[in-house]
Amino acid sequence: MNDLEVVRRVQMGESEQFSLLVEKYHRQLLSFIHRLLGDPENVEDVGQEVFLSVYRSIRSFDMERGVPFSAWLFITARNRCVSELRKKRPAPLGTDALADLAARGANPEEDFRSSERVEAIRRALEQLPEPYRETLMESLGGEPPAEIARRLDISGGTLKSRLSRARQKMRLLLQGSPGGTSHG
Repeated sequence: MNDLEVVRRVQMGESEQFSLLVEKYHRQLLSFIHRLLGDPENVEDVGQEVFLSVYRSIRSFDMERGVPFSAWLFITARNRCVSELRKKRPAPLGTDALADLAARGANPEEDFRSSERVEAIRRALEQLPEPYRETLMESLGGEPPAEIARRLDISGGTLKSRLSRARQKMRLLLQGSPGGTSHG
């Protein structure tokens, strides 16, 4: 059974079917969250919150838009991770705290550029055409390429080609954007 069929069943009231999606994406999602947060202690909690959020809003998932469930799941996870990272951001600093940071070598300007870059990547992903967006989002889960190709029902060569083109298109979309690169 494919993801959209499972989503359709959950939307029709067969809530127990959601466990199929959790089983399928649990490991990939936790790996993705760990890469974004860099904090192994919160990964499981954030993962549960993401699945709960997706479950609660699954009725609003519009299958007619052509967005794969996995993309929706991982975008939800990314947004949750960004929120988690914002929560950990320190409160505005006074003069003493700024001097403290300078002494420790912290770089607030770099932190700001990093958050700008995350936003630029989010906007670029939204502009990335299909099937490149789906292929790129699937690859972010850390699964072996052969498994991704099987799930997308494409050859390994097609997967590599799409990923290469997706990355190339992302570089073009990010060029010159705030937080993006100014060179290739």
